[in-house]
Amino acid sequence: MLQPRRRATTLVAVLALAALVMAACSSSKKTSTSAGGGKTTYALAYVGPLTGPNASLGINPRNGAQIAIDQANAAGGNITFDLKSFDTQGDPAQAPTVKDKYINDQSILGVVGPTFSGETKAVLPAYEAASLVMISPSATNVALPTVVPGGKSFHRIIPDDDVQGAGVAKYVTTKLAAKNIFYINDNSDYGKGLADGTQKILEAAGTKTSGTDAVDPKSQDFSAAVNKVKAANPKPDVVFYGGYYAEAGRLAKQLTDGGVKSIFMSGDGSLDQGLIDAAGANGAEGAQITCACKLARSTDSGALGAFATAFKAKFSKEPGTYSTEGFDAANMLIAGIKAGNTTRSKLRDYVNGIGTYKGAGKDIAFETNGNVKSGAVFVYAVKSAKLTLVGDATTL
Repeated sequence: MLQPRRRATTLVAVLALAALVMAACSSSKKTSTSAGGGKTTYALAYVGPLTGPNASLGINPRNGAQIAIDQANAAGGNITFDLKSFDTQGDPAQAPTVKDKYINDQSILGVVGPTFSGETKAVLPAYEAASLVMISPSATNVALPTVVPGGKSFHRIIPDDDVQGAGVAKYVTTKLAAKNIFYINDNSDYGKGLADGTQKILEAAGTKTSGTDAVDPKSQDFSAAVNKVKAANPKPDVVFYGGYYAEAGRLAKQLTDGGVKSIFMSGDGSLDQGLIDAAGANGAEGAQITCACKLARSTDSGALGAFATAFKAKFSKEPGTYSTEGFDAANMLIAGIKAGNTTRSKLRDYVNGIGTYKGAGKDIAFETNGNVKSGAVFVYAVKSAKLTLVGDATTL
């Protein structure tokens, strides 16, 4: 039996240890204090490219999501929000190497992203296993809802490549009156999917395929593809590229330098100033880019203009491609958390049952497989080294 003095000393040590354990446990729930009392902070992850050749397509929606976080925190209340960013460089091989950092962070309840289709495909099974809901602002590959059959985690705010392809087909056959198309892609899940899907839809609409090719996006020399376009018979009215803006710009420049007069077209992955930077003003002039998104501008009215104004105030520039979608995706998750869905599984259930959400860019509703129910496809053209909205592809 312990002597009384030793017993008291031991009791003090036990109580001290208990206090340390309780402090450690409480710190696992990230909290902050203010004059009004304690506030619980919940986090969202942003997953996508923040460095690399096509980083703008990741930075744009990340910055849009940050505006949503800032506005939610400025509104006050008993909870605050944090956005934790994870850089994948848009690489399907790199995305799985960073996923454990946020999947194992229990303060993170949902994901804005991933941004690209290949990286989304690579990590979707892990999201499903962790009951972690994702809302992609930009991943468009048609097959993504089938990666995990019957899955509940996958959602995207924009239509898939088949919808974009249908918009392209309508525009190409009616407005451009093009008859012969040459298709080039970068062999990525996104680029190949978009080019192949567009080819299938355009052929069904009556156009002829002048030829097809694939390029290595890491290469600086696309001369083999350029020569195939030049040798094509019949000569293509349009060269359609499935891929991202950095390579699209290099390809457009080399086609122009090679004397190719065909209209250069590409999809949403090329809707960035980086295409013009890579192609040069002459190489990019007249390029046509389609996107199931409408770029927000501070001159716009309503919620879209209010978002663009806030974005410009923070980042000193107008929103870019998918900035609005990043903003809307984050706000949907924030709304769910504010409604009391403060576990991963509850937040996922909330998104799956959200009905119609009124976003800054559009009204958003999901099919049971996570696809967005509707969305227009817009056409942009490069005019005097600037991306200019032409209009809705289906009504031009």
